[in-house]
Amino acid sequence: MNDAAVETVRSLWVPLAGTNLLVPNVAIAEVIGHQPYETLAGGPDWLLGSLRWRDILVPVVSMERLLGFESPDAGRGARIAVVNSVKADSGLSFYAMPTAGIPRLFAADEDALGEAAQVDGARVEYIACGVQIGSERALVPNMELIEVLIAETWKQFF
Repeated sequence: MNDAAVETVRSLWVPLAGTNLLVPNVAIAEVIGHQPYETLAGGPDWLLGSLRWRDILVPVVSMERLLGFESPDAGRGARIAVVNSVKADSGLSFYAMPTAGIPRLFAADEDALGEAAQVDGARVEYIACGVQIGSERALVPNMELIEVLIAETWKQFF
């Protein structure tokens, strides 16, 4: 019996402004072209607004701002990643986050992932860990905590 077996997790490397996210492939429902969304007044700065995706109104969230980084305007190559819910009882099926480019597939295993990287950011409670892959760093977000925050905030508007 091999107790040290390491599995490969099919993941997506999601480019953001100034950082990257590494999430399981199944976390992303779809990546769509950047499009205008309705803004919401009175919410936190990370809640950018809402958009209609497959006839569902979903919140649009700046992960950069939520994690404590700068969030520039959408630039060339920007996309929107629609994220699947990870908590069945959150009342939120999906949310969307603008990206700085096209997310790419990444096979995360012991060989591909480098040493743990220092996590820089104001809101480290929403980051599970940081990883160093070659010359690039990525943050592995705590998807459950982020979803709880988004769902609780979203309920104030809808």
